[in-house]
Amino acid sequence: MAAEPSGKIDRACIYAVVPARSGSKGVTGKNVKDFCGKPLMAWAIENGTKSKYIKRTFVSTDSPDYQKVAIHHGAEAPFLRPAEISHDTATDFQLFEHFLKWMKENEPAEKYPSLLVQLRPTAPCLTVETVDAAIEKFLEHETEAFDSLRSVTPADHEPFNMYFMDPKEPSTKLTPIIPVSYHKDDPSQIITEPQSVARQILPKIYWHNAYIDLIRPATILEQGCCMGKRCMSFLMGPEDNADIDTPEQWAMAEEKKRAQLAAAA
Repeated sequence: MAAEPSGKIDRACIYAVVPARSGSKGVTGKNVKDFCGKPLMAWAIENGTKSKYIKRTFVSTDSPDYQKVAIHHGAEAPFLRPAEISHDTATDFQLFEHFLKWMKENEPAEKYPSLLVQLRPTAPCLTVETVDAAIEKFLEHETEAFDSLRSVTPADHEPFNMYFMDPKEPSTKLTPIIPVSYHKDDPSQIITEPQSVARQILPKIYWHNAYIDLIRPATILEQGCCMGKRCMSFLMGPEDNADIDTPEQWAMAEEKKRAQLAAAA
């Protein structure tokens, strides 16, 4: 296997995986729909193939048509993901468990991945420079037992004022998502009702924007999850939080991408 006991990462075996299942409901055929002149997934593939750290870029899809698009734009797509892990509620863990199993069964041991980089098609405004910066940060701390990295942005709503509807009394009772917190300047000072204090004394909360995830294969195989016990942060700006789940969000993202491309020209 490529991973070393010291936690060191084999630079020759850092691989990107672009998840691109078919069957999107919010925007039909989203992953292959034209986005600023290319199929949406092509932007994620390009970030993988242009990265100075990523050595191979794979697309995991359940669609033969998507597979052809992926290969045309420079990715490897040597398998089709089974239907049972390609539905709306399939998890990232299932995606990577399948990928690692395929790699073990079809590639020589010396080519087994040492680090997985998840590049979702739904982050088309992500740049290769940002991808490389995230990988650089993880590599700088590779011996510090981090299991993964996730890109985050400051939460754009106040999470302390968010609630569940209590399942036992769904029409009447609110249950705080964060029932207890602490003072941002003194973690030993417990705040038992953070919903009712000034937000200025509460700690900052960050949202996983799903632009970049890094995962050690051992996190998948040994811990049975994607995040693990120690997850490194990669902080991005508040503007890096676009979703493209609706036609309106798609149009706004294209506008942002066009401006980005014009600025880089």
